[in-house]
Amino acid sequence: MQNQIYIISDLHGCFKSLKALINQFPNKENSKIVFVGDLIDRGASSCEVVKFIMDNNYDCVLGNHEEMFLEFAPSKENEDLSNSKHWLFNCGGEETLKSYTCKNEYYKQYDFIKTLPLYLEYKDYKTTDNRYLVVSHSAIGKVWDKRDSKDKDDIEEFESHLLYSRYKNSNNKEIFNVFGHTIFSAPVINEYSCAIDLGCYHEKDESKLPNPRLCALEFPSMNIYTQENIEGV
Repeated sequence: MQNQIYIISDLHGCFKSLKALINQFPNKENSKIVFVGDLIDRGASSCEVVKFIMDNNYDCVLGNHEEMFLEFAPSKENEDLSNSKHWLFNCGGEETLKSYTCKNEYYKQYDFIKTLPLYLEYKDYKTTDNRYLVVSHSAIGKVWDKRDSKDKDDIEEFESHLLYSRYKNSNNKEIFNVFGHTIFSAPVINEYSCAIDLGCYHEKDESKLPNPRLCALEFPSMNIYTQENIEGV
């Protein structure tokens, strides 16, 4: 087992930036890496991002943009896009579909995305106070105790929270939760969690987001790596 694991923030099709970020890690592409989801949409290179993750057998959890992809993107059973306009034109889906030039590769990646879990536990990676790592797309918050529930309402609440919740973090004593989804200007770290989405795909905005970047947390060292967006370079 490697001593450190690298959790990488929301990519949104920023492949060049991803490669540059990983190149900063001591073991580069041979590192133990996990992604917080939102691999796709908005950026121009969703296909390359997903292929890179598949080819290297990296871990990844489901993001809300992957969930939208599975609901609204063409599938083998249904290629109709008449109900997909919001995803296509408001959520970056059009850029995702344009990134695919091979239908076989598209459906291979579609099947891979269907397998992504809501969260991943890494019980061999722990903080100094013995919290083990849990990676999810959004903050787990107060629904962690519902993860094994068979109740339909609990299942729906758990899934919705891990994909869509914002600013609803909570201290679950046994775990250290690393997540993305909500954009901050810098990583937000406390004793039980770390938010790492720094808005890599966004344009710079001096008043709202002056320094959009891709981010990785090295765990359990808590070292931070960042990479500015170089997609247009």
